[in-house]
Amino acid sequence: MTKAGSIAVLILDDQLVQREGVARVVNDSGSMHVVSATGSVEEAISVIQQEHIEMALIDLVLSKQRGTAVGRTMRRLQPDLNVIIYTHEKSMVLAADIFWSNKESGQPALQGYILTGNISGRHDFQQIYDQVIATGHYIDREVLEDHFRLEEFEALTPREEQCAILVAGGASNDVISQKLGISSHRVENIISDLYLKFRILGDPGNPGRRVLLAEAIQLLYGDNPSNLPVTVLIIDDQEAQRGRLRRKLSEEERLKVIGEAENARLGLELIRRIKPEVVLVDIRLPDLDGFHLTRQILQEFPQLLVILNSANDSPVYEQEAKAAGAIAMLSKGRVNGERVYSLYRLNGSHS
Repeated sequence: MTKAGSIAVLILDDQLVQREGVARVVNDSGSMHVVSATGSVEEAISVIQQEHIEMALIDLVLSKQRGTAVGRTMRRLQPDLNVIIYTHEKSMVLAADIFWSNKESGQPALQGYILTGNISGRHDFQQIYDQVIATGHYIDREVLEDHFRLEEFEALTPREEQCAILVAGGASNDVISQKLGISSHRVENIISDLYLKFRILGDPGNPGRRVLLAEAIQLLYGDNPSNLPVTVLIIDDQEAQRGRLRRKLSEEERLKVIGEAENARLGLELIRRIKPEVVLVDIRLPDLDGFHLTRQILQEFPQLLVILNSANDSPVYEQEAKAAGAIAMLSKGRVNGERVYSLYRLNGSHS
């Protein structure tokens, strides 16, 4: 560092207005300063050769070549440089390319991927830098959220979940094998299944995929995965349906049904008393429809997760459920323990 401990930053972007905007955000951080902000690849390379730069912010789309290629050239010249690519493009293929490396061909990985539109408001460059130093990488959360459509996510088995948490913590396959008491071959198979479930495709030999898997697991579980079961309240006016839902949810050992209510009024009273983490609400109740009840629940308990369900699928219901604040709208036939638990993990770990 120079300038009384300030982090030295280089910006490469051939769009003047955008480049100046990024520079202002960096300089306003108070902990970083811009050594050079240029639109010229040649000038940026020259700065890297002459100055010790700690972080380079590079636009993905440059007039002469891709920002990723320039970033790798910079890292070959200055191996301890941290390169962050910014772009409007949301793509897991791009993410895999950014974090890809190949020691044999001398291709180093880059360290970060952020969305241009989030630079001025959502991102704190100091936090990004700190995470890169701590973990070796950073990816814009919005890229992950856009990729993992919540209702399409396939639930993990308990063993996959155990493995996933270890992957997120940076454990190698050998360490996972030792901790779980299973063979290395079994670990490889589980991780292959995790790649499929998280829809992280590409060359199996690309280490960037492991980075994306770890980040995806962090998105799913947050920083504090719990061994305690997730508590659920069922609100449905039909006793037979409540029983069927209870049995379905009880098949998932990571869920625990702690209460049932036959109408909205009793449901709200139970929520206040037993404080569940997830509420499963039928859209048709005798005293209030499920959409209005969802709004009331979230107004009083904004951290609660509400899943609405109905006898039939309907795009209209899905839109109304989203507008009310529910995390999902499921037909009764699609309600099961794995799906509810998965929805909780995708939404509840970050409350």
